Amino acid sequence: MPLLIDGHNLIGHSPDLSLSDPNDEDKLIARLKAYIARTGKQITVVFDPGPDSNPASFDYSRFREGRLEVIYAQAWRKADDVIREIVGDVKDRRGLIVVTSDGALANFTRQCGVRVRSSAEFERELRRTLDSVLDDEKPVAGASEVSIWAEIFKEPEPSPKPQPATPQLTPQERKRLRRMAQLKKQVRGGGKLR
Repeated sequence: MPLLIDGHNLIGHSPDLSLSDPNDEDKLIARLKAYIARTGKQITVVFDPGPDSNPASFDYSRFREGRLEVIYAQAWRKADDVIREIVGDVKDRRGLIVVTSDGALANFTRQCGVRVRSSAEFERELRRTLDSVLDDEKPVAGASEVSIWAEIFKEPEPSPKPQPATPQLTPQERKRLRRMAQLKKQVRGGGKLR
């Protein structure tokens, strides 16, 4: 069933989104795209113009990306008015669900024969759906795979400490050491010193 969402009302019920965030609409749109990718549902989200919008420069805009349609109400209108208009134009109202916690809008849509879901309820479903996507994407490794990776990334054996290099001898020192070795041989062997 298609969903018609009061965008700022849903943002107000999202614990990690804030209406004061200048990117709140983009963040909600990104979540809705992920939700659509997971569920395949058709969604239209309607946003009020911002409080700083200049009525002369703010144009009504509507764009569609796949199964998501985004509507920004004109500066002098509310999202509620746009949603009422859409509900009034829909032929099969039983196939539509309006997501809002606005009492007046919810009463109007119910009187038109359209189902209503509260923004808080839909936020919980949105969160559960997106959390399950994250859980599905987490890789799970078995014991054999863990042991293979542990072998690949094991710490190398410590290399033996290098022995200090023997110092390089000058030619005079080598000559002196040879002479000393000869003298030791002569003294031991009872020979005479030359």
